[in-house]
Amino acid sequence: MIDGPAVPSPLGETAAAPGEPPERSAGQVVSTRPPIRHHWIVRVTHWVAVVAILIMAGSGLRIFDAYPAFHPKGGTFCCYPFEGRTIPAWLTFGGWLAGARNWHFTMMWVLLANGLVYLGFVYLHGEWRDLVPRRGDLRDSVQMVRFYLFLRARHPHQGKHNALQKSAYFAMPWIGALIVLSGLAIWKPVSLAPLTRLFGGYVWARYWHFMGMVALLAVAAIHVFMVFAVDPYALPSMITGRYDEHYSPEVRNARPLYHLLPKWAHPAPVGAGPTDDRPRP
Repeated sequence: MIDGPAVPSPLGETAAAPGEPPERSAGQVVSTRPPIRHHWIVRVTHWVAVVAILIMAGSGLRIFDAYPAFHPKGGTFCCYPFEGRTIPAWLTFGGWLAGARNWHFTMMWVLLANGLVYLGFVYLHGEWRDLVPRRGDLRDSVQMVRFYLFLRARHPHQGKHNALQKSAYFAMPWIGALIVLSGLAIWKPVSLAPLTRLFGGYVWARYWHFMGMVALLAVAAIHVFMVFAVDPYALPSMITGRYDEHYSPEVRNARPLYHLLPKWAHPAPVGAGPTDDRPRP
């Protein structure tokens, strides 16, 4: 096949013919570093959230251990099968009740301020477009599940995040809002009586606060597992900001603990489009 001739660009320069690398002038340096994927604000708020959530969870469990039940004394509660069982000490933080409360409330304000900075940035910077649900996300989520279960050969086409990741990232701020509001309701049940009543009373506000923490930790645990099991090359990007798309799960056709090594980072077969289910040769 013979490539066409070079064509002049609108700036008067000569553009490379299709299939040829672009020409560069003498002395021009072409960077081989991967592009920035995560802004520094996203990276900083991510790691601040990691620390704050871990301390809040540990201190919250220590506070819970002071009365490891949801029902009032002498009463019963329908929806927690471990009433009266304390949390193992190694999972708690703060040492004693007052110390745990101090840590818990301090990290609450840190997490709240951090979350507002993050949400403000993704809105002003336009990154919310990568996270909000869109038409077709349910279909794409089903295709990702089929791919992970080896019912589909090729990794579905994705942008910065796949449909399952988008769902998780979109849900986390809402879970965080549930935790903060229910926490305020049990912190000031008299001053914020309308808020406490909104959660069904003090007992139920305490329960929703606990279950919100469980949900947030579950989503975070799945997220951490998928990073190491599917896309470990994304971890450095949360430190440096740079991500090499040549090692993305889509290029490697990677499932959990499958096609992890760089040797799988090669293009799809000719003719295999983003939605092509044909296996690699």
